[in-house]
Amino acid sequence: MKIELDIEWLLEKNKMKLSDLEKLVNLSYQQLWNIKEWRTTKISFETIWELLKGFKCKPNDLFKITK
Repeated sequence: MKIELDIEWLLEKNKMKLSDLEKLVNLSYQQLWNIKEWRTTKISFETIWELLKGFKCKPNDLFKITK
């Protein structure tokens, strides 16, 4: 099983682009793009917190578990 960040779904659900999210969080566009495109291997709690604030969601919304 894997835990994945479901950024694409949250962007669509909130009718946002990465540039919109960038304005709401303390992360660069490049960082957000890397997360969205699965080019990151680690993510800090601070980054998770920023994403939760930006999307105004709960951790259950941000993560999904896959097989």
